[in-house]
Amino acid sequence: MSFESLRTVLADNHIAASPSIAATATVSAAVALMRERNVDAIVAMNDGRYAGLFTARDVLTRVVGGSRDAGTTRVVEVLTDESPRVDIDTTIGQTLMLMNERRCHHVAVSDRGRVLGVLSRDDLSAWMIRDQQEQLDRAIRAVKSMGYSNRRG
Repeated sequence: MSFESLRTVLADNHIAASPSIAATATVSAAVALMRERNVDAIVAMNDGRYAGLFTARDVLTRVVGGSRDAGTTRVVEVLTDESPRVDIDTTIGQTLMLMNERRCHHVAVSDRGRVLGVLSRDDLSAWMIRDQQEQLDRAIRAVKSMGYSNRRG
């Protein structure tokens, strides 16, 4: 479990910035943006304020599953407004625990009330794997740099 904060994850250049859309936009427009940016969730904004997350799951369960027209249905009508929002200084471990408890795949990350982006479980897992690999590589280099002078026998 990582004690690094989400600030570290968002600073990583492997994590793309999450797009946002007006909550009054159509589902079709939101899906087009998600496809263009290759993301599964986007931030929905209402008059400059966070309204919730709009996810691919919302499309499946509330639009397709609800037999709604994506061209006329507004994002605000079907978004996940109860999705967790976490502070940027929350640890990765705390965030993953929250995601497991709430059974959600995405969280909005905010700093002083301003949403900075969206992170998925996949983003956090990939970051942790890269971080652990980098730590292992550093440890191996350190051991190799000691040379044979520390060997016994």
